[in-house]
This record gives sequence, structure tokens and C-alpha cells, in this order.
Amino acid sequence: MKNRILFVVILIVSLLLLTGLTLSNKHQIDEPLELHTIMRLIMLDFHTINEGIYTQNFDLIASGAASINNHPPLSDESRSLVQDTLGDRMKHFAGFDQLVHGYADSIKQSAVENDMSGVLEHYQIVQQGCVNCHTAFQEEIREARLSR
Repeated sequence: MKNRILFVVILIVSLLLLTGLTLSNKHQIDEPLELHTIMRLIMLDFHTINEGIYTQNFDLIASGAASINNHPPLSDESRSLVQDTLGDRMKHFAGFDQLVHGYADSIKQSAVENDMSGVLEHYQIVQQGCVNCHTAFQEEIREARLSR
């Protein structure tokens, strides 16, 4: 019984430490990632922002927005795939990327200022930028990725 309790305590402490390390290193990944992996991380950042909006937790909003703006870099393979697939339309793709990064920073700044109206205004622009980019390019890039 004593060993079992000790085992459970060690297990709980280990899980808490791992969870803390994971949360404190959120998006502090410097290694390049595939586009679809980055998109999934950004989706999690949107969930963080949403939770912050619904709970009026400006720290959560700022954290999610900062993570969108500071996502890991795109791998060379993914960058080549996107460039090869889009060709001359790469400027359009880059425009969506710049819009999302710029307004994610604006979300963060509004959150720092506890300005929910600003957060919501900029959040809507970021969401629309993502939807527009996905509408324009997602299927084509997905097909190119799967055919490689």
C-alpha cells in the first residue's frame, strides 16, 4: 500500500511537471514545421483566444494572439511545396499571411490594453483572413502535399 501511494504521488508530480513544461514552452519551437502542423497549432491558439474572450481573460487573449504571431517557421519542404503549387499567386498567399500576423499583433495589443472592442474587431479580421486564404488555397495545397 505504501509503495502504491508513493507511485501515485510520483506519477502526479511527474505529470504536473511535464504539463508545466509543455505550457511554458508553447510555440517556443524554433525548428521548422510542416504547414499543416503550423495550421493546427494556430487553431489551438484560436481556441485560447476564444476562451479568453468568453471568460474576459485578457492574458489568455494576449497569449493566443502572440502565439499566432510567433508560430514556428515553415519547413523548407513545405515552403517549396507552397511556392511550386501557387507560382505567381504566392504574393497573394504572403499577403494573407502578413494580414494575419499584423492583426494578431493588434489583438495582443488590444488585450494588453483590456480593450475588448479592439480585440473583437481585430479578431474578426484575422478570422476572415484565415478563411479567405483557406478558400483560395487550402484544397490545392492539400492535394499537392498528398500527391508528393
